[in-house]
Amino acid sequence: MTYHATIKDLLPYLYTVETNLAGILDDCGYQFAPVLIAGQVGDPGIYNLPSTTPVTTESVTYLASGVPVSDTYTGTTLWDLLNYAGGVTTTTAKNDILSKYVIATGSDGYQAVFSPGEIDPSFGNQPVLVAYSDTAGQLGPNGSDGLARVVVPGDIAGGRYVSDLVSLKVESLPEPGPGGAGGISPQATLSGAVADPTIVTPETLIALNQSTTETATYLAGGTPVTDTYTGVSLWTLIQDAGLLTDPAVKNDLLGFAVVATGSDGYRAIISLGEIAPNFGNQPDLVAYSDTGGQLGPGGADGALRLIVPGDAAGGRYVSNLVSLQVIDATAAAHLSS
Repeated sequence: MTYHATIKDLLPYLYTVETNLAGILDDCGYQFAPVLIAGQVGDPGIYNLPSTTPVTTESVTYLASGVPVSDTYTGTTLWDLLNYAGGVTTTTAKNDILSKYVIATGSDGYQAVFSPGEIDPSFGNQPVLVAYSDTAGQLGPNGSDGLARVVVPGDIAGGRYVSDLVSLKVESLPEPGPGGAGGISPQATLSGAVADPTIVTPETLIALNQSTTETATYLAGGTPVTDTYTGVSLWTLIQDAGLLTDPAVKNDLLGFAVVATGSDGYRAIISLGEIAPNFGNQPDLVAYSDTGGQLGPGGADGALRLIVPGDAAGGRYVSNLVSLQVIDATAAAHLSS
């Protein structure tokens, strides 16, 4: 039997060469921290992070194996870096950026998925950083975390801090997206990588006895809207259905995402790392009632709506929800593809 090595198999060896070269260049006063930006961007290629702009700094504290770590990092935000590489390629579909996702991969194959909706200034606006230096000396040719690292300010644990970063690949949900007639939807399906796929209705959410309330303000067509929603957290709903991950893979859930789809085919993707309590802890809600009358009998937004508190605009507020599909976003997207 002949064994054919994949690019992923070769990553550790290629990264060793990069690190050795970075050490030589560092001795000559030149900072070298290359990252491959691939997939659906305007200008894919290898970028030397210290040459990218704009440069920003973030001071963070996170848990590493349960121990608090504080450091100050310098780099370019993930959003700015993707724009530096020509921007995410989108179609004419409404808010098509929300159907994309970014896979960050380390030299050991460790991966974490981010949704552009989390980092886009129009939506989540989270300052996720792709760093190439830090004050504690974790980064650089002699640093324990390699030449580059994803830094996620606000995350509780450091699972999404992908060290020894070698690539950022932008992928998309299948295009074109699903069609739909639109209109009022009375229920949604929860499917995909869960042990117990189910039909979600206001009644089943109430029966979980885990309802919570969130007051949110967002822009709809440029107009501020404030409403108070009652529902069940998206994370709780997925956990109740039994998220199917591989326990042999470190932080496997960070490679997963949930695709929310409305009755008209509109969709938005949320990474599980964004909502997991140990990481982003974003309180996204599957709402079944509100004080503004948008949900329920006579409401324009149907029986269920995805609510993303903190987002500037309401693009990820998927109304007339018909589907929540949990996917392993890394399973069909490999560096060799």
